[in-house]
Amino acid sequence: MPTRNRSTFLARFLDSLSRQTVQIAEIVVCDGSDDDQTLQVVEGAHSRFSSATTWVYQRAERTGLAPQRNQAIAASTQPFVWFLDDDVIPEPDCLQRLHSALDQNPAIGGVTATLINQAYSPPGPFTLALMRWFEGGSRRESYASTCIGPGWTFWPDASPTAPELGRAEWLIGCCSMYRREALPSPPVPAHFEGGAFGEDLAASLTVGQRWGLRHVLAARAFHDSQGGDHKRHLVRVADQTLRNRWFIMTTVMGRDTPRDALDLALMQGFQLLAQFRRPANWIRIPFMLAGWSIALWKLATQSPTTPTRG
Repeated sequence: MPTRNRSTFLARFLDSLSRQTVQIAEIVVCDGSDDDQTLQVVEGAHSRFSSATTWVYQRAERTGLAPQRNQAIAASTQPFVWFLDDDVIPEPDCLQRLHSALDQNPAIGGVTATLINQAYSPPGPFTLALMRWFEGGSRRESYASTCIGPGWTFWPDASPTAPELGRAEWLIGCCSMYRREALPSPPVPAHFEGGAFGEDLAASLTVGQRWGLRHVLAARAFHDSQGGDHKRHLVRVADQTLRNRWFIMTTVMGRDTPRDALDLALMQGFQLLAQFRRPANWIRIPFMLAGWSIALWKLATQSPTTPTRG
């Protein structure tokens, strides 16, 4: 797991990890912090785990969710890799249920947990109309755990009537488990910057091209999504998000026709219009437009896999 300057949340996360009903074989932390507080939290947590648990602590070679995630995975040794964020709180049997689902079916490459506070809700009429446009007029019975059009994703279904082991088209980055041999190299696009928006989508779509993906209903976690420094720069967030979406659509999904570009423009426009529903969000609009303008300039002048700053 990657972390940076969030020792308080990391301590809470490690406490929830120590309460898992099965023994954890290995914990790998890639730390991009500016001080030693994270290291102190990690060292202080050792006593709450089994003596058989292996700990690997590394300083980040390059800060950012994507490079830190890749560095941590490269340092791990287990056949199954649990992607985690430091602001997630897995329930005690979450690891056991994810591991069991993945271990029992060799055709499955990755499984994702149920986020109890970020569950699927059916799309409204305007969203549904856009989904039908993306899919040539067809309509799905449910859009839970799906990736539609140029990369519009829906959360897994957390309702009691959902399948115990449901099919998924993408996996949530903060609490998903992968079979190591199914992961691409690198697991996450290394050029994704900052919060690496869409890194979970890029990784899981790539795995899903050859392996099955599943949502494990009974594996539950609470995602207390926290704002890092990267989320405070609205222009930078808008820039990175659009460029990452373009990369996922064209390179990962292989959708690079004029119609695909139109679909992405419609998705971005829908996101912009959604800001008008709440006056408090109107201040975000100029920053979004500025970020998208920067992204379009970068897409036109730079290689999509060349890391940029700012």
